[in-house]
Amino acid sequence: MESRDWIEYIQKEHLEIVRLADKIAGALALASKDDFTERQKGLVELRSLQHGLLGVSQHCCAEDSILETDFHHYLDANQYDRLLKEHQAITRLVGSLLRELPYVTADSIRDLCPEGEQLLERIREHVAFEQDMLWQVEDRRLQYQ
Repeated sequence: MESRDWIEYIQKEHLEIVRLADKIAGALALASKDDFTERQKGLVELRSLQHGLLGVSQHCCAEDSILETDFHHYLDANQYDRLLKEHQAITRLVGSLLRELPYVTADSIRDLCPEGEQLLERIREHVAFEQDMLWQVEDRRLQYQ
């Protein structure tokens, strides 16, 4: 697959990840409420997003493979290192959230909210950084043609 195709593919996945992050934010907002029924709704919504969370981890792992093969020579060492570290941090946070989610209850879900908020912050910052990086890669790729 051409580099441009990979860039478009990653950008499409970023849109899906941002949509998922918005859903997670809504679920966390409910889960942090004082009202038990609202917390219960938030917990149900978070559990319904487990598949999407797994997709975020898979995206990070797949993207690392793409970057190692296609884009590594277009990035400076600091960008590449930051990208890999962010993928690792996001994957770790997703894994932690997924391990805890089956065991929390509506009474204890608020304890999980800070971790969920941290994940959302990381995802949003990472997508913004990576979008900038992808544009840089495309510009550099075009310069070498």
